[in-house]
Amino acid sequence: MRHQLALSAVLLATGAAHAGRDDAPQLVVVNAAPSANQVGPIERLRRVLDSHKLLVDLDEDLEATLDGRAATIPDLDAIRDAYASSEFETALVLIDTNERRILHSRDPAPLLAQLGQWRGMIAAAQDNGDEALLWLRAAYRLNPALVIDEKLTSPRLRSLIKRAKREPTHTGTLRIVGEPSDARVSIDGGQARGADDRFTLSVGLHLVTIIAPKRKPHSELIEIEPDRMARISIRLDDESTLDRAARLVDATAAAPEGRPRLKRASALAKLTGVSRLLVIEGGGADRVTYRLYDVSANKVSKPLELDGASSSATIAREIAAASESQNLVDIDVMVATARGESAQPRRWYARWYVWAAVGAVAVGSYAAYDYASREPTMLRGL
Repeated sequence: MRHQLALSAVLLATGAAHAGRDDAPQLVVVNAAPSANQVGPIERLRRVLDSHKLLVDLDEDLEATLDGRAATIPDLDAIRDAYASSEFETALVLIDTNERRILHSRDPAPLLAQLGQWRGMIAAAQDNGDEALLWLRAAYRLNPALVIDEKLTSPRLRSLIKRAKREPTHTGTLRIVGEPSDARVSIDGGQARGADDRFTLSVGLHLVTIIAPKRKPHSELIEIEPDRMARISIRLDDESTLDRAARLVDATAAAPEGRPRLKRASALAKLTGVSRLLVIEGGGADRVTYRLYDVSANKVSKPLELDGASSSATIAREIAAASESQNLVDIDVMVATARGESAQPRRWYARWYVWAAVGAVAVGSYAAYDYASREPTMLRGL
């Protein structure tokens, strides 16, 4: 998912000015940025916060869900190294392990595209063209913008990639029966539709994701064969704490800045028991931008930025400053300022309709006085 606004927040219990003391505020990192490329800087941020005793002690899986690590492939470098060394079995074991975990996430398509790419590359290196085409085609269905490092591609692999980008003409049918009745289905990360529909799909591997409100999502890769019907029958379980956390992070990321995002973030605060959220709103491979939201006070900090050149002391100092009450502004003031409007409420005497009424009274009073004091110009009866 997007998935991406696909990711982030640090939840602060109080100001960080007393970092390192027993009463230091406790934080939890949640990634609400639209891209997963900012995981490196966020991990560094976590280390700094941990060294200052600012991180709350949460379940490890919950922490990974909130800070975005669950939406990454931590073994990606190891897979690349194994492929480069022709240790294909080692690479496939790592791919299998990550694939099983990712299939349980809320937005598996982008990460599965990367793993499918590596499966296809390994199959091509093992002279299994059909298997390579199967996985490469699935990878491009999940992510049409996928780019493979040219340094790792042979002429044969480039030919397979070119073929993989073209859909085959043969099709098959997929039938899905899902519970609850309002379950919906997404194919290859596309728009969700009713679960009772029949799907005509091109042959090959497709990612099928079944979702319903407050239920645990179900995803699986299914192979469609020519002129045959595949069938999935599934009953979705109630969502777990991890599922709810992932859903709330997605909702926070999707909400516009200001009060809508604060409203979404308040559910995260309730989930973790902490009222201050440092929302990671964007970033890349070497930097992140974030903003502190105080849910209980309806206040927010100015945007802050962490880049690769920032020292640990600088990071801690910025967070401490951002959490001070005098550096937080009312959420409506933040929105007004962003729109270029006045941050101060208008006084009663500054409103247009007050002066319009005063003007009307003044004009009416003058007209009455002028009429009453005017000398007569004629006499009745003459």
